[in-house]
Order: sequence, then structure tokens, then C-alpha cells
Amino acid sequence: MEPVCYKHSDRTGKYYCSKYQRYLCDECLACQDPSLYCKFRKMCFIWEVVKHGTPDMQEMALALAKKIKVRVKGKASVTFLPLNKTIEVEKGTTLLEAAHKGGIYINARCGGKGLCGSCKVKVEDGDLECEDSPLFDKDKDRGFVLSCRAQIIGDVVISVPEENKARALKIVQDGFHVKEQLLTGRSISPLVSIVPLELLPPSLDDASSDLERVRHALSKAGFGNAYMYISLPVLRDLSASLRSNNWKVNIALLHHGFTHEIIKVEEYKPLYKLFGLAVDMGTTSVVAYLVDLISGDVIGSTSTQNRQVVCGEDVISRIICAKGKDGLQIFHDYAISTINSLIDELIAVTKINRNDILSFAVAGNTVMTQSVLKLDPSSIRTEPYVPVAVDFPILHAKNIDLDINPKAGVYVVPGNAAYVGGDITAGILVSGLYTREGITLFIDVGTNGEMVLGNKDWMMTASCSAGPAFEGGGIRQGMRALPGAIEAVGIDPATLEVSLGVIDNEPPAGLCGSGMISLIASLFTSGILDSSGKFSDKLSDGRLKRREFGNEFVVSWQKDTQLEEDIVITEADIAILLQSKAAVYAGIMTLLKSAGITLEAIDRIQLAGGFGKYIDFKLAIILGMLPDTDLSKFEYLGNSAMSGAYLALVSEDARKELLKISRAMTYIDFSSSNLFYDEYRQALFLPHTDIRSFPSVEKILKK
Repeated sequence: MEPVCYKHSDRTGKYYCSKYQRYLCDECLACQDPSLYCKFRKMCFIWEVVKHGTPDMQEMALALAKKIKVRVKGKASVTFLPLNKTIEVEKGTTLLEAAHKGGIYINARCGGKGLCGSCKVKVEDGDLECEDSPLFDKDKDRGFVLSCRAQIIGDVVISVPEENKARALKIVQDGFHVKEQLLTGRSISPLVSIVPLELLPPSLDDASSDLERVRHALSKAGFGNAYMYISLPVLRDLSASLRSNNWKVNIALLHHGFTHEIIKVEEYKPLYKLFGLAVDMGTTSVVAYLVDLISGDVIGSTSTQNRQVVCGEDVISRIICAKGKDGLQIFHDYAISTINSLIDELIAVTKINRNDILSFAVAGNTVMTQSVLKLDPSSIRTEPYVPVAVDFPILHAKNIDLDINPKAGVYVVPGNAAYVGGDITAGILVSGLYTREGITLFIDVGTNGEMVLGNKDWMMTASCSAGPAFEGGGIRQGMRALPGAIEAVGIDPATLEVSLGVIDNEPPAGLCGSGMISLIASLFTSGILDSSGKFSDKLSDGRLKRREFGNEFVVSWQKDTQLEEDIVITEADIAILLQSKAAVYAGIMTLLKSAGITLEAIDRIQLAGGFGKYIDFKLAIILGMLPDTDLSKFEYLGNSAMSGAYLALVSEDARKELLKISRAMTYIDFSSSNLFYDEYRQALFLPHTDIRSFPSVEKILKK
């Protein structure tokens, strides 16, 4: 049975929106009446896979909630190769669920809904019951199944393909120089201080209580300007701690604004240890710095992929995931298990005691922040888009299940709105935008495109849904910036010969964001791709292949890759990438026009985020992702969210500035902006419908 259009019952619903669970026909797709339909659906990555998919995929969307009823009961074992890891699960469990239970990463871009085809694995042996899936017949013939649609009914052995394995991310900034870069003019004043105290024992002449004795000594040590608090568990151990250490102790104080909390009383050590953890909780990747809070030095840094990817690659999919049965707990567990895995890795390398980690600071977008704190994010998804909170009290590690000292202080960088979170506040702190006379445009390019415009007197901020395309999501052979990712593509305009730059010089495994930008820019300037994103017939060497569902260009032949097939980019891929770049450009121009600012009035344009570092500004202008202006105005900041989280961890001044910044920004909501939609439609071409907006590109095309 074909799906029926939501508005026209006599028409086939060719397009499915999983956000509102409705089908649309061609006429509805073009309709702009906001009272009937979401006017941003043409850029919405939630249903792009279905839009560009086959009829089989569209039919599957109708049955998203349906699962096979496995009648067998009992346990079965699953062995994952090449890791040779075996786990036991209940029969009826999907392979994807089993992998997550065993801590094994398998890519699942659509959140395990069976739409994207990215979670494929190869069955080597065993019993499975499989639903239909959007895999090519050649993959099915070779024994591949979608792990989200394959239920275990007996012992099974599977192989995880190379492209679906978790691998170390390319860390943009290793962290070991942030102290010199960021702490100038700021003293080291972490959330937690260690105060050595030598107390006089009680006597008949001085019979004050143990707690009063400690409070008096702390006051003399310079901490008498605020209320002193101690929890009941610490108070219960206080007397024994003081006496067993002959009244000479180190006191750990957690600073809550106008309150000092005694969180630890231990043996006096003149050379004590004190560490903290700073985390950038990204939608795609999570980065952590382990910091010596006495010196301010970063002693270890690492990163990994966010395990929440099993819920989908975008924040909306994750909000939906959090609404299911036990969804909020699962949502939180994935976030915390990701962070705890980084903690384990850092401790294994540095050999420190995890109980000496007494401070934690995290920066992330609003949805990621709420997942860390196990706050319900559902209100972010619907009008009027209100989060539970955007600034937070100081918490304890045990409150959020962090595997460090349970009493460690937890600081969450404050955000501004539902779609402008603490990662942007942290970025503005690092950028210095809020201290300058001249006007700066700050852009964080990621799954969401967040931007801030302003100077020391005013700041306006906004967010647009760029989608995960430039981080590999929704692109047939897209991937993140991992070893083997194609990060640069050159095409000789005379010979049309293709040259590649690959991370770590490994055989190619896919295309990352910077590779996609350079590829499309090269295809366009070489005349292989027209302004609408369609291939021409210019190629004669076989790289242009015509397929039933759209043409594709071979970027790397199978014999040169890590895969068992050519690496290609399809016209469907290009359409998704054009929508992503159009959203970023439309966001920039809408923010400028909302503020009454011309492009010429901007002194500098700062790009932040892990992906941002690898953007070639000139190529991004050719693509129409960034405005065409003087290249000298562009500046790359690196992972400013991570740098801001580090500052929050080590500096009280920084924490005060972060709160001021979060409250000083004025949020502009694009969801009700006709201006944004108009800008978006015009930007859906290379580089733009109005080539006069891109004079440098026009000059290149005339050559």
C-alpha cells in the first residue's frame, strides 16, 4: 500500500517527515503556508534520507515503529570480529542493541530506524531474523545485514566493516599549549582549592566544636568572606579525620559563588595533587583535557565519538530518542559512558588517582548539556522552544554518575537559548568578541550552525539546522575526519585528472567535510557540475556513471581504497550538501540583515569547531557557504568550546565572564523568519542564484 499525502488523500505521499509523522506530495513540498506545514522542511535533515531514497525506503518509513515479533526465548551469544569480543544477550535483541551493550561502536546515523543503511555488518555464521532493509542487492548477496533490523535468534558471529569501526578522531588542538594561549591576565583559581591547615587541639580553655575550629582556621587562611557549608557524610567523618591526622590536614573546598563547601578532609601533604577534567560535549565528538589544577598545565588530552550517535546524528533525533521507554536514562547513560571512557583512557596513560580529580567543567549545546544532567529535552523540540535551564548551579560528580571523586565539583558552561548552548558561550569567551570595538562575526560550523554577531556593546546570536552532512551524516560514503578520510580533492581543469589528500596518507575510506567542500568546488569550477548541482557530460574517462537513482562521480577507484567498492559522490549527496551550505549562508545573511549590518562593516569573521579548522576559506566561498569578502578577514579559532571549557575549569574570572556573556546575547529565532527562508532558497545553488553576491567566484568562472 502506497503512503497517502497528509493534505491530499488522492495523492501519493512521496516525502515523509519523521518530525511530524506525515507524508507530503510534490505540491505540498513546494507549499510555503506555515500554518499547514513546517516551512523549513526542504532543509530538514530528519527526512532527507527518505526524500532521496527508493520507494522501498519510503515504504519502510510507514512501518518505523513495527518490529519483528521473535517467538523464541532464552539467551544467545554474539561474537564481534575482528575484535573477537563475545557477549550474551536475550534472543530477540537486535545486533545494534547487542553492540551497544558490549560497548562496540557501530555507526547508525538514523538512530537505528533502518533508513540510512550505515549500520551494516557482515554475518559470518549464525541465526538471525531480518527485516527488509535499504541495502544494495550486491551487499545482501555478500552476507551483509543492517544491524538495527537483524534480530538474534541463536548464536551468531559477525564482522564489523572497516568504515563502521570506532577510530581515534583527529584532534584539532592537543591542548598542551592552552595555558600559554589562554591564561594571560587570569590567575589560576579552580572550582576546588586545597587548603593546608594545622589546628590547635581542643582543650578546656578552647572547647569549640570540631567544625567551628575548622571554620575559624579557614577564615584565617582567607576563606572567611563566604558561608561555609559541609555535607552530612563529610561531617560524620570530620572528627576521626582530624584526630587520626593529629589536627594537621588538607581541606578540599568547592566554591559555589558565595559559599565554600568542605568536600574532603585528608592527611596533610605539603605536595598535594589536584586535577580537573574539561570536556567539550559535542553532538558528534567528545574531547577531554586532563588538567593539573595547581600549575594549569594540560597533562593529557583525548577524544572519541559521542555514543549517543545510536540515537541519530542530529539533536532532534536524540530528543525523540529520549522520549521513548527509559529514553531519558538511556540518553544520559550514553553521554556519561562516553565521558567515563575518556576518563579511563586518561587515567591509564597518566597513572593518576581518579579520586584526585576534584573538578569537572563541560561545554556543549543545550541538548547535550541536558543529556549530561539527565534533564528532559523534549520542550526544546516544540514551540516556543524552551529548555529546562540555560545556566546551572554547581553540582557534584555523583549527581551525574561521573567516574571521578564523587564529591568533585561540576560546572556547566551556561548557554543562551534552546539552540545556542554553552559551547557558543565558551567560544565567545575565547574569541574576545565581547571585548572589541569592531564588529565580529563568530560562526561555529557543526551539525547546527550557530553564529554570533557583535562587539563589546552588543551581541546577537542565532542558530540554523545545518545537518550532519559535512560530518559525514546522510552522505553515501561520508565519514568524519578519521584516518583514511579524503580531506582534499583537486581536479586539473585541463586534463580533469583527480588528485586526493587523505588523512594520515592511508588508502581512502570515504569523504569528510573538508573533502566534500573541495570536491564540489573543484567539480564546479572545472565545469563538471552545474550551478544546480547536476553533472554535465564533460567527462569521458568513465568517472561519471549514470545510475537509476541519479548520476554519480567516482572520486577514487575501488582498487585504491580500503573498501570493496569505488568511492563516489552522487547527485543526491550533492543536493544534501547544498542544503547544508545554504542553511549556513542563509543564517549568516539573515543575522546581518536583522542587525542592519552590511558585510563590509564586519572587521573579522571567526570560524570555530573541529570541522572549521579544515575549511579552506576560498573553497567555502566558491561553494557559497561563506560570504564573499576579503580573505584577510577570516580567522580560524580552533576548538573554542574546548578552550572555553578549560578556562572555566581553571579560572574564576572566566566563569564570571561566561555568565555575563550568556546573559548579554540577544537570541534571534529563525523559525518564524520569512527572511531566512528567502535567503535559504536563493543559496541552494552554486554559489548562489545571484552571482553578483560572489564577485570572486564570478571572476574564476569567466577564466
